[in-house]
Amino acid sequence: MKRAIIVFLKLPEAGRVKTRLAAGLGDEKALIAYRQMVARVFEQCRNSGSEVLAIAFDPAAKEAEVRSWLAPYLTAFRGDVLWIPQVNGDLGGRLETAAGAFFEEYPGIALSIVGTDCVDLDPGIFEEVTKQLDSDVDVVFGPTEDGGYYLLAMKSLQPCLFREIPWSASTTLDASLAAAASASLKTHLLPSRIDVDTASDWAQVSARVSDRKCVFFDRDGVVNQSPGAGYVLKADDFHLNPGIPGALAWLRENGWLAILVTSQKGVGKGLMTLRDLDEIHGKMQRELAQVGGSFDGIYAYTGTDDCPFPPKPDPGMVISAAESFFIDRSQSWMIGDADRDIEMGKAAGLAGTIRIKGEKAIGIEADHTLNGTGEIINLLEKLL
Repeated sequence: MKRAIIVFLKLPEAGRVKTRLAAGLGDEKALIAYRQMVARVFEQCRNSGSEVLAIAFDPAAKEAEVRSWLAPYLTAFRGDVLWIPQVNGDLGGRLETAAGAFFEEYPGIALSIVGTDCVDLDPGIFEEVTKQLDSDVDVVFGPTEDGGYYLLAMKSLQPCLFREIPWSASTTLDASLAAAASASLKTHLLPSRIDVDTASDWAQVSARVSDRKCVFFDRDGVVNQSPGAGYVLKADDFHLNPGIPGALAWLRENGWLAILVTSQKGVGKGLMTLRDLDEIHGKMQRELAQVGGSFDGIYAYTGTDDCPFPPKPDPGMVISAAESFFIDRSQSWMIGDADRDIEMGKAAGLAGTIRIKGEKAIGIEADHTLNGTGEIINLLEKLL
C-alpha cells in the first residue's frame, strides 16, 4: 500500500508557536526549539518511504514564506509535495478539511497525519502504519503520554474522528477511540511517544535535535563517477561510486546527517536545465534509498544569476545548510576530490576534511586522503 504523510505546522513566529514551551523557556528559545523540531520531523518524514508529503500550513496567507522556510528540507524529497492551507476553526475542523483535501487528490493511500511536537517518528512507525492499514485495520493512533496522540493514520476520510472530540486534553485519545468504536472502525495503537509541550519535555529530546553532526559530500568524483572535464548532463550518465550507498546508510544508522554540496555550472552555461539536474538527483536519491541511505539536503551552485549560493571554495552552501539543519560545524566533515572542496571545508570551520584521490591535482592537503570511495566507510567508523 502506498503511503503519505500530512505535517501540520505553523510559520515560525515568536509568540505564535510552542506557547506552553515558551512559558518555561521564553519566546525566543521556544521559537528555536520549534524550528529544530520541525527540521527533525521533516528528516524523519523524508526517510519514511512515503510517496507523498503534504504540508498543512498556517497562516494560509503566508504560503510564500512557508515554502521558503521549508525549501531546504524538501529539495532532497523525491516524492510529490502537496501544499494545503489550514482553515479557520478548531483543530478537528482543520484536520478534517486537510485530510479531505488530501484524499480528493490521492484516494486509497495510507495517510499518516502528524504534527511537529513528536521528534521520534522512526521509519518503523510508518512501516507499522502501512502494515496495519493494508490489513483490516481502519485507523491507527500513536498515543502520547499526556493522553493525546502524535499520529493518526487512515486509508479513507473518517469524519467521526474529528468531531466532538476534546482537543489538547488528557481524554483526547480515549474520546477518539470511542468515536471510532461507535462507527465500527477497527483501530490499532502504535508505541507511545513523548509530545513536547513543556520545558521538561524539551529537556528529554533537545539533544536529539540540537547541534547535529553532518558529513558534507561533493558530488562528481565522490558520490558518482567523475565525468572528467565535462558535466553529467542527464540521469542515464549518473553512476554511483562504490562505497557511497553503504556510507550514507551508515551515517543514517548512527544519527548523522548527510548533505550534498555540489557545483553544477552546466546549468548556467545552458548545457542542461534545472529539471535535468533534478532528474539526476532524483535517480541518485532513489538508488541510495534502496540500501537505506540518502541525502538529507541538496545544495547546488548552478552559475545562474538567481542562484542563492556562491561558488566553491566559498563556504556559503555549508553555512546555509548548517543554519537550516542546526548543524554543529565544529563536529562535521567534508568529503571532496578537489582543492576547492577542501578549501570550502576549512573555510566553513569544519572538524576536518577528507579527499578522494582522482583526476584532479592536489594543491591543498586534506586531513585524510583516500585512494577511493570504497574506503570511506572504514574511515568514518574510525573517525566518527
